[in-house]
Amino acid sequence: MSAFRSKVLVVGMDGLRFDRLLALDAPVLAGLRSTGAYGTSRLPYGEAGTPRTESPGEVVPKTPEPGDGGRVIRSRTDSGPGWSSIATGAWPDKHGVVDNGFGSPQFQKFPDFLTRAKRARPGLTTSAFFSWAALAEHGAFGPAIDHRFVLDGYAVGWATADKQVAEAAERHLAEDDPDAIFVYLGDTDEVAHDLGPHCPEYAAALQTQDAYLGRLLDTIRARPSYREERWTVLVTTDHGHVDEGGHGGTSDEERTVFVIAARLGADLGGRPLDGPRLVDVGPTALAALGVPIDPDWDLDGAPLDL
Repeated sequence: MSAFRSKVLVVGMDGLRFDRLLALDAPVLAGLRSTGAYGTSRLPYGEAGTPRTESPGEVVPKTPEPGDGGRVIRSRTDSGPGWSSIATGAWPDKHGVVDNGFGSPQFQKFPDFLTRAKRARPGLTTSAFFSWAALAEHGAFGPAIDHRFVLDGYAVGWATADKQVAEAAERHLAEDDPDAIFVYLGDTDEVAHDLGPHCPEYAAALQTQDAYLGRLLDTIRARPSYREERWTVLVTTDHGHVDEGGHGGTSDEERTVFVIAARLGADLGGRPLDGPRLVDVGPTALAALGVPIDPDWDLDGAPLDL
């Protein structure tokens, strides 16, 4: 038996383009890349010829596409499908979320990784913090999670909501004993919708979210029990953006996503991961917690080789 207690922090930064992440000053994420492992992949879906989603919560109608005889995933490159895929480890044709409308979710069959962890090991403490309330309201992260902190970024303001989410997660890490945590930050997406991902405001939003991540990691390292803990940190996004802002379509800019994986206190060498997918995030978190992946779950993802 390991002498360490395995714990996981997953941080999602909405609408974060990896090429912009590399070009901009985000020192905490750069540090995780240098001591961790990371890579990109392209979402296996997107709707051609439809209007772009202009805001994180806008529902844009999905255009039907003819089948090609194989597995065709008909979904927009939107936040609903992206975060549902991250949560469940399955693609939209399984979890049922194909746009931001959450019209026919299948979260009873494909629950989020925190819920699966709790079911497998009831003694674990699970937690989720959101500035996009839809993720809690529609069940992408379900009610079985022990601690849920939910704000409405539209009502509060996205920058303010992210700040409060980060502060609540920081307090939780300092004062409680969570085992698996998901933290969602949304201002990068909101700014990109308004101004595109090449503006100074987008760089500032990324720098702010990077600083929040740094505070979360510093809080973990300051935990009195940190030396007895083994923390896996995963950072990802749900989709990209076209240069003028917006998403939903099939361009590489919209479909390219990334996963950064690190183990605090360990050096994985900054090595490349071979095409990490959104659906691999949940299985990787479960594997880090020592929860085996059951083939009967019918997941599309698999644990990353860390």
